[in-house]
Amino acid sequence: MAEVPDEGDGSRRARLLMESVHLGELERATDALSAEREAIAIYRRLAAVSPEFYLSELATCLTCLGVTLSELDRHGEALNAEQEAVSVYRRLAAASPDRYLADLADALINLGTTLAELDRPADALSAEQEAVAVYRRLAAASPHRYLADLAEVLADLGVTLTERGLPAEALPLVEEAVTIHRKLAAASPERHRAGLTHSLAGLHVVISALGRDEEARRSRPAPRPTVGDGP
Repeated sequence: MAEVPDEGDGSRRARLLMESVHLGELERATDALSAEREAIAIYRRLAAVSPEFYLSELATCLTCLGVTLSELDRHGEALNAEQEAVSVYRRLAAASPDRYLADLADALINLGTTLAELDRPADALSAEQEAVAVYRRLAAASPHRYLADLAEVLADLGVTLTERGLPAEALPLVEEAVTIHRKLAAASPERHRAGLTHSLAGLHVVISALGRDEEARRSRPAPRPTVGDGP
């Protein structure tokens, strides 16, 4: 097994910078951005020399930067980071799909969210559809691990399509999501109840948009019980 090359203090500093961001040790968003960008600069240098060891770290940092920028409503800057993260994860997933396909799907979801914020619905939809395709592939190979994720992105895509005036296209997706989550919840209710509620909420949105009011009323998720409610 190959050992990670010793790159001196650079990689250690990059890890410490990102740990500080993740642990919330930096009080200001500007400080977090500065730390993330410094870590990215370090990992770029390391990945240029040893991509097999450091490309994944670079992609992780780019993803974190995109999330931070999005939270600050700096979506144009977030887009650049997220597009690069997707590009890096594509490269990694091509070489090692078992290890990196899920990361690629998550990066595509982030990208789709940012594209929607930038009023690029067609591009956002394309990214979300690709994420669904990736999760289908993952769930086919490892259903116990990825079926719940597939159901979640199916429900989200259904809502996205409905918001863009395509509820008829959305309906089979949210129905599939509900079917998956019902099956999962039947086997493990506590673990998958929230997922089923999420899918049912998506189904309600779609059916309502189709004008099927009676079905919409029946599909509305039941409110979750609060502490103190009776049995």
